[in-house]
Amino acid sequence: METLTDRLMARVGLSEAQARSAVRVLSTFLNTEAPPPTRARLHAVLPDLAPATGSGEPEADGDGTSHFGGMARLMRVADRLMAEGLSMIEVQATVREVVAYARETAGDATVDEIVTAIPGLRHAL
Repeated sequence: METLTDRLMARVGLSEAQARSAVRVLSTFLNTEAPPPTRARLHAVLPDLAPATGSGEPEADGDGTSHFGGMARLMRVADRLMAEGLSMIEVQATVREVVAYARETAGDATVDEIVTAIPGLRHAL
């Protein structure tokens, strides 16, 4: 997690608290939205993105957005990051950096599967 938070601080200009929060918010999102087999491959090379507690399965979506799919939850991620003080441009740059880091670490095939499986994520890149 340190490498990724340092990268977000250096490349996006986030504070340490913002970078840590961004990693936490985005990893929660990926753990909810990524297909389980792909998520397992991602966790194998990026264990910091795995859930901190529990069975490793994502929590049920109890906020009523399940019928809107991943796009509504992606918008909620942006809202959470903006609540941490990030501008929309910083949110976009943060998502791009996290995806780029995942590509460098987990490989294109794994990340492409995740990006394809999550509605709207391709457009955020």
